[in-house]
Amino acid sequence: MSLPETEPFDLVARSTVNSCWGALTMEVLARLGIQTVITSPGSRSTPLTVAAARNPRIEALSILDERSAAFYALGLAKSTGRPVALVCTSGSAAANYWPAVVEASMSGTPLLLLTADRPLELRNCASGQTIDQCKLYGDFVRHFAELALPEASPIMLAYLRQTLVHAVHISLSSNAGPVHLNFPFRDPLVPENDSTKPVVDAVTLEAASTVTTRPCEVVSLSSAIDMVALERLSSHTKGIIVVGTENPRCGDKAFTDAVALISDKLGWPVIADALNPLRSHAEAIPLLITHYDAFLGDAHKAKELMPTAILQIGNLPTSKMLRAWLSSLEAVSFLMTSRPINTDPLHRIATPLYGDTQALAEHLPPQLVEANWSKLWLDNELKTANELDSKMLSIETIFEGKVAWLLSKHLPDDTPVFLASSMSVRYAEYFWGANSLTHSIFCNRGANGIDGTLSTALGVAHGGKPSVLLTGDLAFLHDSNGLLAASELKGSLTVVLINNNGGGIFEHLPVSQIDSSFEYFFATPQSVDLSKLCKAYGICHEQLQGWNSFISSISVLPESGLRVLELRTDRKADRAMLSEILKI
Repeated sequence: MSLPETEPFDLVARSTVNSCWGALTMEVLARLGIQTVITSPGSRSTPLTVAAARNPRIEALSILDERSAAFYALGLAKSTGRPVALVCTSGSAAANYWPAVVEASMSGTPLLLLTADRPLELRNCASGQTIDQCKLYGDFVRHFAELALPEASPIMLAYLRQTLVHAVHISLSSNAGPVHLNFPFRDPLVPENDSTKPVVDAVTLEAASTVTTRPCEVVSLSSAIDMVALERLSSHTKGIIVVGTENPRCGDKAFTDAVALISDKLGWPVIADALNPLRSHAEAIPLLITHYDAFLGDAHKAKELMPTAILQIGNLPTSKMLRAWLSSLEAVSFLMTSRPINTDPLHRIATPLYGDTQALAEHLPPQLVEANWSKLWLDNELKTANELDSKMLSIETIFEGKVAWLLSKHLPDDTPVFLASSMSVRYAEYFWGANSLTHSIFCNRGANGIDGTLSTALGVAHGGKPSVLLTGDLAFLHDSNGLLAASELKGSLTVVLINNNGGGIFEHLPVSQIDSSFEYFFATPQSVDLSKLCKAYGICHEQLQGWNSFISSISVLPESGLRVLELRTDRKADRAMLSEILKI
């Protein structure tokens, strides 16, 4: 690979060893396909930060809060499928990456964590801004390496290159996830401008930065399928396919086509959570089921729809109703997953199928299907969908569930959508209608936390199409530091913010029935004027009063910037309305 016209090594070859080490790090990462490095200000990380800023191949962003920076990187990695690198200084800075690292690990999202550190002689001696950073993230990273102190010899530069190549490869393996590299640096940390002191010649640096792997290439999944398990799977005529959280590495369309082919060959309906591409590619799956929460609550219907086999692809959907129904069945279960993880919290007797959904679709032979079985499911789906649409059209007050329903109908084609945890994702599961608008759905459902919601959504939107975040007020406020990162956004994010003055999810739990302490300790309403908060950050804010203005605001999305559309609801009224609707 040839260097660009502006050689990143030109200055470094005449600078300090630390600067040389940092420049080689960034050049190798760039050649491996890393496009974005997100830094946070700090002294010990100077060699890495300056190198990222000076490398013309890299988009270097600066985000003040390390916690927000990590979630921003997480969102960008989710949307692009390629690792994003993070750079921070020593001490507690690295600890702020923790929540995003946990989510990246559990959702299989590639990240590179480059933490700067004190050298060994300054550890465990009360030196300032120093903590034990070795294996800081425990088992939540796929790999950890403590790098050697910088040295400009050819063998040590080659060592640095291969360490980076290995790290990127692991982050993109079949069990993709975060990788942590700890970089110790001695002073001086700042590059020198004295051109009379070459540290290493440019030819040596060019040789050390040569890589042979293709940039950010995802490791292929196994195409081998357990044929014995396949025969058992295809022997059933009354089965269901259950698809939960899934951000497919093969792309939304390829994944949808694979699931559609499996459904067609087996004649099984597809129960699809809102957190995968299927609901937005409804034309490809004639047996798509999305309103299971409504009709499985009917004991008679739940009984007549009992399958003899279940093919679960990815994690289970969010729905407690569906999970309770599945746990009551005595059906044979098959667990299809692209990563070597346990995806069955119900602990059923199940056969694991590890590999690619496309390979399963290809190897599965066509079966004699039972038409009445799929018709039974489709009749319930169509009847429930019609009743639900009628009910939604009649609701004039601001109801949180109708927000998700309208988003699924009126957002522009190809809109990336990030769904916050708690009630936002649940209302989407209940009411996000099947369509053919090819929306890409993102979420942080690895650890299911509300932390980092805004920052992750900004990362999803960065460099892509105008995007939308659906969130509640607490999830938004919990990550209000994410507003600092809005200035780094290259693109557009519209935040649809449901303000019900507290944690609406707790209204649906038994704890809501306890004494007056519920509001203070669980609902935790926050007296924040969101318009003033947005104004302080220079963010556009609009409080919407009715459905017509909401539809108008989401039907056309701005091309750049961050805006917040606030809708105020009553969480107790929302709970009552939801209970009424799900009885249809």
